[in-house]
Amino acid sequence: MLEEANSQSSRLHLPVAVVIERREIVRKFWSAPSWYLSGVLVGDGLAPMADGTVIRESSQRDERLWGGFTVTLYKDACERYWHALIGDKPLVYVVCRETGVVDDPDTEAGIEPIVVTIDYDEATAFAETDELVLSTEIPGELYRHMESFVLQHYRPKEFRKRKRKKWIDGESPTDKRLGA
Repeated sequence: MLEEANSQSSRLHLPVAVVIERREIVRKFWSAPSWYLSGVLVGDGLAPMADGTVIRESSQRDERLWGGFTVTLYKDACERYWHALIGDKPLVYVVCRETGVVDDPDTEAGIEPIVVTIDYDEATAFAETDELVLSTEIPGELYRHMESFVLQHYRPKEFRKRKRKKWIDGESPTDKRLGA
């Protein structure tokens, strides 16, 4: 399941699939789709699933499954993962692109996931470029892999308070700045 070269590898690859729910918001004269990330599933057997396979359907909503994605953990991003782990609610993010033509009534508006990540900074970068970023609580299995990776590769730096410089012989900070 894990694609890691050895215990000291700087990367960890985890195969995942995403479940996205489409809800139809209906008002008097219009309707529009609204998207929600229902969950992220971790495992090898999920990778070959067809893209956008409908797994649950009703008149006002449906859930679709996309497989073949990989969450990659990088050793140099461990500090960000650590901050997510110690936070209130670690999240997993799915970046999606909109599909279909908005002005064409014959095409159905939809989305297609393109990236799955647990890195808040990466998700924010996509959001700043106007990509749709959906999030949900990180699933337990993905959380355990992330925690193990952080414990193996990261040691928080000890906080050290900056020491003030002693002013000698009556020299004030103002005198020093002015070159006196």
